[in-house]
Amino acid sequence: MPNPTMLAGPRVRLRPPVVSDAEVLFSRIASDREVTRHLSWRPHAGVTETRRVITALFNVGDEETWLVELDGEVIGLCGRRRPQPHAVELGYCLARQWWGQGLMSEAVSLVLEDVRPDPTVYRVSAYCHVDNAGSAGVLRRCGLSLEGRLARYGLFPNISDEPQDVLLFGTAVR
Repeated sequence: MPNPTMLAGPRVRLRPPVVSDAEVLFSRIASDREVTRHLSWRPHAGVTETRRVITALFNVGDEETWLVELDGEVIGLCGRRRPQPHAVELGYCLARQWWGQGLMSEAVSLVLEDVRPDPTVYRVSAYCHVDNAGSAGVLRRCGLSLEGRLARYGLFPNISDEPQDVLLFGTAVR
C-alpha cells in the first residue's frame, strides 16, 4: 500500500487522508453535485460511503491520494496512479468555494515535482471532460500539453450513462 509523503507549497499542503476527514470531505466535496459533475464517480449518499472510500480505495494498490489543505482546512483531493510501469496518471477535485484561485494548479504542481525524480517514470498524463474548462486550465498551467480529443473515452455518470469525449493532456518527464 502506498504511503504518500506530505507535500507542501507556498499556499497548500498535501497529506494522506484519514478516516476522521470523512465528514469534511463529504460535506465539501463528495456530496456536492457541482464538484462531482465531471468526475468518474457519483456524489456519495452519506458520510459512511466517504469513510469506506478513505479506508478501501485511497492509497491502495498503485493509487496515491492526498488531501489538499489551505490554512489547515481540507479543500480538495489530488491523486496519481500508475496505469503502466513507466507512466503516471493524475486526478483531482476541489471544493467549489476555492475554484478559480490557482490552488489546484499549485497542488498538481507539487505532485508533478514529486514524480520528476523517479527514474522509472517517463510520462505523466491526465484527461478531463471536454466541457471542463477549469480542469483543462489547471493541466495547461502545470505544463501538460493538449495531446488530443478521445472520442467516447471517459465515463462521467453525473452527465450520462454513455461514454463522453475527453481532452487528453500529457508530458514527458525524461
